[in-house]
Amino acid sequence: MPVTKSGPAIKSRRAPTKGDQREQALVDAARVVFRDKSIGQVTIDELAGAAGIARSGFYFYFESKQALLAALVDQNLAEADLEMAEWLAADGLDRAALRRGLAAGLARWKADGRWLREAFITPDPGPEVKHVRDRLVDQGCTLFSKRIERDVQAGRTVSGPPALIAKMAVHLRSITFADAYANPGAYDEDELLDTLTDAILRLVYGVTPDAPSSSWPPDEA
Repeated sequence: MPVTKSGPAIKSRRAPTKGDQREQALVDAARVVFRDKSIGQVTIDELAGAAGIARSGFYFYFESKQALLAALVDQNLAEADLEMAEWLAADGLDRAALRRGLAAGLARWKADGRWLREAFITPDPGPEVKHVRDRLVDQGCTLFSKRIERDVQAGRTVSGPPALIAKMAVHLRSITFADAYANPGAYDEDELLDTLTDAILRLVYGVTPDAPSSSWPPDEA
């Protein structure tokens, strides 16, 4: 009997086990619970109950609340990479793509800002979270830096080390979103996104799309 093309592909995929599902249930529960309470206010029993498992089951998958938060941060940063993927894959200013990515990031912070601040703004969130945070921030800065390097080769950017400029831009984004979460309504959302978008473009290129065409590319000092 001939083997169809779909047969081997389906067999090669491992279906999620009950263990996988329980682990993901804990991560999903943590995302919801940490939206309302700081990690210090949440108990293991609360997290286990929200995931529908016993307290003993929690420790089968995670050693601590901090380890669970680290897993949540790891998963969430994959979402952040997707938000910025369009702009990071492009060349030149592409203000519209950058603003779309930032708008998606702001929406994520508005929903999950409590635990994102705890993970990314707190100087010492614990070794588990800090390890994941440092790795993912470095990864984000590397992607940003590679984009800048392409534009450096094309003569589009201002002078300065791409890695350092990328780090400044990534941290500017995080600090702005953290402040927007902590002070809701302090700024009009469109105004905040427009200002952040143009600030990043000025940092990288020295100009924004609204600047006179005679200033592009930027004059050397």
